[in-house]
Amino acid sequence: MTKWSSLSTHHHEFRELMAIALPSTVSTYCFFAISITELSVMGHLGVDQLAAVAFSQMSMDFSTLVLMQGFNAGLNALCSQAFGAKNYHLLGQYAQLTAFMVTLVCVPMALLWWNLGELLVLAGVQPHVATYARLYCRVSILGLWPRSMFQVLSIYYQAQQIVVPTTCINVLTVALNFVLTMGLTYGSFGLPSLGFVGCPIGTAIALGVRLVVYVYYMNVYKKLHRRCPWRWNWSFLRWKVATELVGLGLPLTLGNLFENAQLQTMALFAASIGELQLGAHNSMMELFHFISSPIFGLMGASVTRMGSHLGAGNAARARLVGWIAGCLIAALCAITGTGAVLYGRHLGYIFSDDPAVIDIFKRISAYGAVAYLILSVFCYAVIILEAQARSIPIMIAFFAGAWVVGVPSAFFLGVHNGVKSIVGVWQGMLLGYVGSASIAFGVVTCGTDWELQARLAMERSTEEKEKLAEQATLLLPQ
Repeated sequence: MTKWSSLSTHHHEFRELMAIALPSTVSTYCFFAISITELSVMGHLGVDQLAAVAFSQMSMDFSTLVLMQGFNAGLNALCSQAFGAKNYHLLGQYAQLTAFMVTLVCVPMALLWWNLGELLVLAGVQPHVATYARLYCRVSILGLWPRSMFQVLSIYYQAQQIVVPTTCINVLTVALNFVLTMGLTYGSFGLPSLGFVGCPIGTAIALGVRLVVYVYYMNVYKKLHRRCPWRWNWSFLRWKVATELVGLGLPLTLGNLFENAQLQTMALFAASIGELQLGAHNSMMELFHFISSPIFGLMGASVTRMGSHLGAGNAARARLVGWIAGCLIAALCAITGTGAVLYGRHLGYIFSDDPAVIDIFKRISAYGAVAYLILSVFCYAVIILEAQARSIPIMIAFFAGAWVVGVPSAFFLGVHNGVKSIVGVWQGMLLGYVGSASIAFGVVTCGTDWELQARLAMERSTEEKEKLAEQATLLLPQ
C-alpha cells in the first residue's frame, strides 16, 4: 500500500510540474526566438549588421539580466512561498514592489542603451560596426519597459501556477515579431521597407502590443488577478517586504553580473580574434540559450512548485519535486548535448551562408555539448537554492566559476601571446562552468536541511496572513 501511495505521489508531482514546465518552456523558446529572429534578419543583410546586432544584444541582455533578472528570480521564489502559505496580500506586495523597482531601473538602463554605441567603440569595436549598434540600441529603448513589465507580471501569475495564457500570448508575439521585423526591414507583407532600423522598430512594436494584450486578457477579460486578493496601494513600500526581496534578489543580481560580465569578456576575446569569430560566437551563444529553453522552463517551474510546498511547510514534497526536476534536467542536457555534436555543422546555416562561420560552429559545438552535461549539475543546484531563498551560494559559485577559473582560462587558451583561438575561448568557458557546478552542487549535497528551509519559508510568509485569511479563503481557486 505504501509503495502504491509513493508511486501515486511521484506521478502527481510529475504531472503538476509538467503542467507548469511545458508552457513555461514554450514561453522561454519565445523569449529567445525574438532575439534569434532579429539575428537571422540582420545576418542576411551582411556580416557588419550581424556583428552589430550580436554585440548590441549581448550588451543589452547583460544590462537587463544584471539589473532585473536577479530580482525576477527572487520574485518567483518569494511569491511561490507566499502562495503556498496562502498569504495572498504578501504575494501582491512582492509583485508591486518588483514592478516599482523595475520601472525605476528602466531610467538608467535607457540612458545606458542610448550610449552603448560609444561604449562599444571604447571597447574596441570597429566604428562602422558600432554605428549600426548605436542605432539598434537606441531604437530598442522603445521596447525596454514593456519587456520588463511583462516579465514581472508573468512571474506573478506563474507563482499562482497560471501559465497557459502567458504561453499563448508569447507564441502570438513571436509570429507578430517575425512579420514586423521582416516586413519593416525588407518590405515584406505589404509593410514599408525601412532597412536596418526596421528590425528594432518591429520588435519594439511587438513587445508593446504583447504587454497591452496580456494585461487586458488577464486582468480585464478573465479577471485572474481576483484569484489572489490584494490592494494596489503604497503599503508594499515596507521595510520587511523590501529587505526580503532585496536580500534574495541582490545576490542573484550579483551572480548574474559575474556570469554575464564573463560572457561579455568572452565576446571581447572573440572580437579581438576577428569580426567573423565574434558574429559566430555570439550567434552560437544565442542559439545555446535558445535550445536550452526546456531546461530554463523546467527550472522556473521547479522553483515555483518547490517554493509553494516550502511555503505550505511540506518539506518532503519540495524535496521530491527537486529530485524529479534533477532527473529531467539531466535527461534534457544529455539529449541536447548529443544533438549539438551530431548536427553542429548544420547550425551555422541558421545565421549565415559564409563557409567560415559554418566551420566555426562545427568546431565549437562539441564544447557546447560537454558544457550541457556540466550545466545539468549546476542547474539542479540552482533550483534547489533558489526555491529555498538561499541566493548567496549561487552568487559565490558564479563568481568563482566565471572570474577565478573561466576568464583567466579563456585568456590563456584563446588570446594570450597571439594565440587567437576561438576554440580556446570556449575551452576556458567550459572550465569555468566546471568550477561553478562544483561549488553549487557541493553546497546542496552537504548543507541542505529541508525541514529547516520549510520552517523559514513559513515564517517568511506568515505576516498579515491572519487578518486577510477570511477574505483570501473566499476567493481561493478550488
